[in-house]
Amino acid sequence: MDKRSFFNTLAVYKKEIQNYFYSPIGYVFIVLFLFIPNILFFFFGGIFKENNATMRMYFAMLPIIYIIFIPGLTMGTWSKEKNDGTLELLFTLPLNRYEILIGKFLSTLTIVFIALIATLPIPLITHFLLGSFDIGQLISQYIGALLMASCYIAISFFISSLTKELIVSFLLSTSILALFTFIGYLAYSVKFFTQLEWIKGILTEISLSTHFLNFSKGVIDSIDLVYYIGMSILFFYLNIRVLESKRWS
Repeated sequence: MDKRSFFNTLAVYKKEIQNYFYSPIGYVFIVLFLFIPNILFFFFGGIFKENNATMRMYFAMLPIIYIIFIPGLTMGTWSKEKNDGTLELLFTLPLNRYEILIGKFLSTLTIVFIALIATLPIPLITHFLLGSFDIGQLISQYIGALLMASCYIAISFFISSLTKELIVSFLLSTSILALFTFIGYLAYSVKFFTQLEWIKGILTEISLSTHFLNFSKGVIDSIDLVYYIGMSILFFYLNIRVLESKRWS
């Protein structure tokens, strides 16, 4: 990325961050992201049940939590631009389509990062209640949470580029993400799939949730890294192709 592209991407990033915090959506996302998972974690199967200083139960909930929260955060990425008539304006600016997409992506990932960082008091509290944490495992869990979020965001961006209706964007994104997430659970829980190893292997490999299991255990596997990065790049490419078709139509 040359200097011009860097500053163009930075300009888009700043604009999108301002949009998140000038409207309630950024604040609502962070508050709900903190409130709902923490309640579930502390009182419905979390540390008080296990009596152990670990956040594995918390991070085990993240793939399901992301299904709702990330589409809610990203549904207006392109849909709102279309409704407001600003998508055409973006295309007239001296900005590369990749610069626009990366700027938007990084701003959304920043919101998720802030929400994740805001959960750090949980390890501090449980440290005093139940003992010290495995720092290596904790770092792995947060890295995995960010990588998984990037993949969910990329998919949701792509879905948002297909429609100008916010509710349609949200429902389609949650449906696609739910499919990619729960297909991994099905591979291990449904008898039909568990008896056919080759089908089980395919479902496991394409699932968003199963590739997070190693991270939640404190293991950073290169296969999981390649999967999340590869899936993000794939949906970025599809997103760009859709935007290009809109640009020339």
